Amino acid sequence: MNITLFGGVGEIGGNKILVEHKGSRIFLDFGTSLGYEANFFSEFLKPRTNTAIKDRIEIGALPKIPGIYRQDLIRPDGVENLNNDTYSRVLKKNSPYFYLDEIETCEGYMAKNNKPYLDAVFLSHAHLDHTGAIGFLHNCIDLYCSKETMLLVKAIDDVTVFKSKAIDSKTNEITFSTQRSKCPDSPKICHGDISRNCICMDDKETKKIGNLFVTHFLQDHSVPGASSYVVEAGGKKLLYTGDIRFHGTYPMTIEEYAAKVGNGINILIYDGTRIDSDIVLTEDEIRGKMAERIKKTEGLVFVDFSWKDTTRYETIKQAAKEAGRIFIINARLAYLLKQLGKYPSDDDNVKIFLKRKGSCLYSPDDYNKSKHEYGLSVDWSASVDDIHYENALIASDIKEHPEKYVMMLSYFDLGQIFDLADEDGKIPNSLFIKAQCAPFSDEMELDEERLINWLDTFDIGYDLGETPLPEGCENKECPKLRKRIDRAHVSGHASRPELKELIERIKPEILIPVHTEHQEEFIKLAKEIGTGIKVIIPEYGKPLPF
Repeated sequence: MNITLFGGVGEIGGNKILVEHKGSRIFLDFGTSLGYEANFFSEFLKPRTNTAIKDRIEIGALPKIPGIYRQDLIRPDGVENLNNDTYSRVLKKNSPYFYLDEIETCEGYMAKNNKPYLDAVFLSHAHLDHTGAIGFLHNCIDLYCSKETMLLVKAIDDVTVFKSKAIDSKTNEITFSTQRSKCPDSPKICHGDISRNCICMDDKETKKIGNLFVTHFLQDHSVPGASSYVVEAGGKKLLYTGDIRFHGTYPMTIEEYAAKVGNGINILIYDGTRIDSDIVLTEDEIRGKMAERIKKTEGLVFVDFSWKDTTRYETIKQAAKEAGRIFIINARLAYLLKQLGKYPSDDDNVKIFLKRKGSCLYSPDDYNKSKHEYGLSVDWSASVDDIHYENALIASDIKEHPEKYVMMLSYFDLGQIFDLADEDGKIPNSLFIKAQCAPFSDEMELDEERLINWLDTFDIGYDLGETPLPEGCENKECPKLRKRIDRAHVSGHASRPELKELIERIKPEILIPVHTEHQEEFIKLAKEIGTGIKVIIPEYGKPLPF
C-alpha cells in the first residue's frame, strides 16, 4: 500500500489523500486548501472562471497529478472551431493556453491506458475543505459517501455561491454568437449540465475498488453524515478518521468507535485540528448555557451559527423551547432540513424568516434568483410552491413581539436588522449569541471587528470573550487588539485528551497526522502513550510505502 498526501499537510483542511495498491487508486477526500488559497485570493480576487484549474495548479493550490482532471476545463469542447480570421485577438485552437504543462488530462490518460488513473473518491463529509476540488476531477471517477453527505453536498451547491460541484457540474463548450449580436460569430463558452455517479454507503458497508477494500463508518462531526473509512490492501489496514469528535449528539463514545472500526489497524491517519486543546465541551452544556442567557433577556435574541450544522440547530431549538420562545431560522437551513427529511413540523416551535431582498418590496420577483428563499424548491420550472412567502415571518412580525423569538442571524444577513430597529435605530434589550468557532485568520478577525461595529450601532447586547495576545505581546490594554465575542460553541474536532484515548484504544503501528498546524505535537503524544507507535510527519506529494 502506498499513501501520498497532497493536502492537509501542516494545514487545517484541504485533505487529499491518495491510496494505491497494485494499480488501484482512490482518494480519501479532495478538498480545497482554503488557507493556502487565501494567500492569493480573496472576496474580490477570485480564480478566473474558465481557467480555474490552470490558475490553481500554477500557484500550487492543486496537485500536479496526471490523468485526473477534466479536459474541457482546460481545453473546452469545440476549441477546434476557433480561428482568428474575423477577430484577430481570438486564441488559436493550438494555443498553449489550452494545455496543462507536463500534466495529462483524464481523457488523454484513458486513451493510452484504457482506464482512468483514479478509480474513486471517498468523501468524509460535506465541508469545502474536503469536497471543494472534486469538481475538477473527471466525472467518470465515482464518488462514495454517506446518503446525508450526498444530500448536503447537493443542498450547498443549490443555495450558495461556494459550490463544490462535486456531484453536479457544468460542461465547457465553445459556441459562437449569432449574426444579430453586436459581435457576430464571436466565440464564447457555454455550459451544459454534467453529473458524477455518487454511490451512497451504509454504515459498516464495504466496497471493493480494484485491489482495495474500503469500509465506511458513520461518526460525529459538525455536519450530518460525516464518515471514517478503513482501507485494506496488501495485508495492511488503514483507518482515516476524517474530521471527528466525540462530544456532539451522535450516540457514540470513543470506546464504541474503536470497537466499531475493529482491531488490527496498522496505519491511522488522524484529524489533529485540536491537538493543542484540552477543552472538552458537549452540545448539552452549550444548550444549557444558551437557555439561561435567553431566559435572562427581555428582548429579541439573535444567534449566529452555520446553517449546515444541523446538530447546532437542534441545540438552539431546544434552548429556545426551554426559554419559551419560537426559533426563527433562515431559508437555507429550511431547504437543507427539507432535503434531509427533517423540515420543521407545527410541533417544532420553529418558523422561517422571509428576507427583504432585490427591490425590498417583498415582491415574488425579488426571489427569482433564489427560489429557496421563496419556497422549498430551487427550480422555478417545477411547481411554484410559496410556503415561505405565505407562511414565513417577516421583520414587522418579529418587531411587534421581539420577546417571543430567538432569531438565526448570520454575518452576511446583518443588513436585515435595519428593519428590526426602533425609531431611534436601536434594538433595545436584545442579545447576540455567537455559536461558531473563533476567528483563525486575519480576514475572520476583520469580520469580527465589523460584526461588533454593527452590534454596537444597533445597541444589541453581547458578551465579550478573552482577546488573545499576539506572540511576543504582553500589553492586554493595547488599543490595537481586536475584541472577540464570547462563544457558545462546541468544536467539530476531538480535543487532545480525546485524541489520546482513541489512539490508545486503536493501537496503530503508525500514526500520520493531517488537518493540523501542530504535527509535532503527535510525536509528544505518542511518547506519552508509550507503546512504540511510530509517528510519520508527512511531506506534500511524497509517497509513503507500507
